[in-house]
Amino acid sequence: MRYDQTVYLIKEGYEEDGLNERVTQTFTMVKANVKRANLTFGDGSIYDTTIVRVFGEYDADKLAFANYDPSDASTTHEIQQISRHFNRTDFYIINSEVIFHG
Repeated sequence: MRYDQTVYLIKEGYEEDGLNERVTQTFTMVKANVKRANLTFGDGSIYDTTIVRVFGEYDADKLAFANYDPSDASTTHEIQQISRHFNRTDFYIINSEVIFHG
């Protein structure tokens, strides 16, 4: 498996400054294998999903691809599920539900 694309794993936290609290973001740039697939759930619903597979054990709240701009929130993607395997982490981003018309 080739890890040939660059992704940014974004972790959000909170920082207290006296009485104020603000959201902070830290990011880790890693190489990843990115692919799109349709996932079928037990209830029969099908979703178009982007699967981002990285080598190693990572944790993230959001994910961004090569076009990442920290000042533009539209370049980040919410992670719906994380699965961990031996020395590998998979992040799942659901793009849309697949609806068949018949």
